Amino acid sequence: MDELRKLVEEYEAPLLGFLQELVRLKSVNGRHAEQAVAERIVAEAEKLGLNGRLIAKESLRPNALVSWGHGPRGFALVGHMDTVAAGDASLWRSPPFEPEIRNGRLYGRGTADNKAGLAIGLYTLAALRDQGQFNPDEVTLILAGVVDEESGASSELGMRYLLDEGHLPVQGAIYTYASDIVCVGHRGLLRLVLEAKGTAVHSGSDEWSRGEGGVNAVTGLAAILLQLEQLNLPYEPHPAFNHLGFTMTPGTLFSGGEFESMVPGSATAVIDCRLMPGQSPEIVIDAVQAIIDAECANRPGLQVTIQVKNRLPAAAIPAEHPLAQLAQRHAQAITGQPWPIRGAGPANEGYMLIGAGIPTLPGFGPSGGNAHAPDEWVDVASLVETAVLYATIISEYLMYLLCNLPLS
Repeated sequence: MDELRKLVEEYEAPLLGFLQELVRLKSVNGRHAEQAVAERIVAEAEKLGLNGRLIAKESLRPNALVSWGHGPRGFALVGHMDTVAAGDASLWRSPPFEPEIRNGRLYGRGTADNKAGLAIGLYTLAALRDQGQFNPDEVTLILAGVVDEESGASSELGMRYLLDEGHLPVQGAIYTYASDIVCVGHRGLLRLVLEAKGTAVHSGSDEWSRGEGGVNAVTGLAAILLQLEQLNLPYEPHPAFNHLGFTMTPGTLFSGGEFESMVPGSATAVIDCRLMPGQSPEIVIDAVQAIIDAECANRPGLQVTIQVKNRLPAAAIPAEHPLAQLAQRHAQAITGQPWPIRGAGPANEGYMLIGAGIPTLPGFGPSGGNAHAPDEWVDVASLVETAVLYATIISEYLMYLLCNLPLS
């Protein structure tokens, strides 16, 4: 580990400078294509003597793939190149796309989510190459910078495309999000859109006053949402998800009505559901449908339909998996802090990797915070620390794969 630390520390200044460059390159999903970021990653890789190339399903949104070696045993570090918007810039202490260091933290949009992980991953590959432990005919080390994650972790342009085209021939992976846990999986996401149809009439009319005409779609849908708020469905417990559970959040978006003096004839609501590993989306949909049917029966003329907007499966590797155990042991040794093995509440692209049969930690990286919020940051000291951690884990994991050596 001391040798790896020395090799990584030689890259401390260029790593930080490279991350600052990535933050300056705007790659807000839906506004700026990731092309400039991808090209900069490939250029930096080539400067370091690594293989870099652009792989695109959509020409202006290429993925960046960096590699060293071409052997049958491989490991991938993965991160996404797009970010969310900065929001109200006045809420930031410094311009969101002008990285600034204050009190040991680098501030800027995309620092924690997920450009620090990409910068760390690139220099981790360089350090492992420099170490000379592995024969490039025996191993493949990969950094994948993917596009379009922030659109909902279900894009066909980024991670899914690389997997489908066979560009990730590895037996282990880490998604390089900032974290303070060893993340072994994530809950699933089921997002439903409920559309209610009633009958619009004048709110001052005789027929509405007498209850002889009109059906209020807003109150009908609201009654359904209030019942869904109390819905609790069973699931099998999972040791890494004991701190979490099934959650349903009705009405994350809601719209209804057309005019102040009209009984609302239509309304729409979004329901956000977070599913535990092994929990069936169909059971959730059936339970929602049962509540809808009962409420519509009590309100003649009310019709409510369900549309599935997003469906991402929960995914997890066992907490006892060698990759998770290695990560926890070395993280605690290097940082001196506890690193619990847990599942994450939000979904991410980890399910794609795990679903492809690649043991993956879908969230394990530097210290950072305020992702998707003003003053997003990453701890500067944790950049080198995390690169040492990644290199140590990958080195031992590949030896385990190559030689079936016991994990120390």
